[in-house]
Amino acid sequence: MTACGGCSATGDKVDGDEVTDADSLVVGDQLPEFKVTMSDGSMVRTADLLGKPSVVVLFSIDCMDCRHQLPQIQRLWDMNQKNSVIQGQRIPIVLIARECTEEDIEPFWKFSEFTMPYSPQPNRRVYSLFAPRVIPRIYISDAQGIIRYMHVDIGMPTAETIVNEIKELKQ
Repeated sequence: MTACGGCSATGDKVDGDEVTDADSLVVGDQLPEFKVTMSDGSMVRTADLLGKPSVVVLFSIDCMDCRHQLPQIQRLWDMNQKNSVIQGQRIPIVLIARECTEEDIEPFWKFSEFTMPYSPQPNRRVYSLFAPRVIPRIYISDAQGIIRYMHVDIGMPTAETIVNEIKELKQ
């Protein structure tokens, strides 16, 4: 297994310059334009997330905070599969790895018995559209693709908290 990009709370540099969270998307920002291939073979684009609330999760399997959060995301995924997040419809939940290949992720996914698809990303190309550093990150956007809730690193939400935030968007 190769090394993935861990949590990285401090010290990241781009072209020799230290990056800060000021370069990150925040509540009120539009989701960035991206297109990723998921582990189940499906393709997800930003346009696919419009029309209903959506959840984007950025993670790395080398990040211990991410490993602690992923079971909550699996619970959310399971609720979503039963159409119980929003009655009668499923919402898009997109997991995007940072600097992790499928070969890195798959053993951990099997060990953890996760069934949710993910997009392995060997670099930070997609991740950098959202933020320059720090994972895990969860972005909850409304039907227009505007970020309405964001969770980063500390004090990460339970599946139920995310469900409640999504339901707030539907009111």
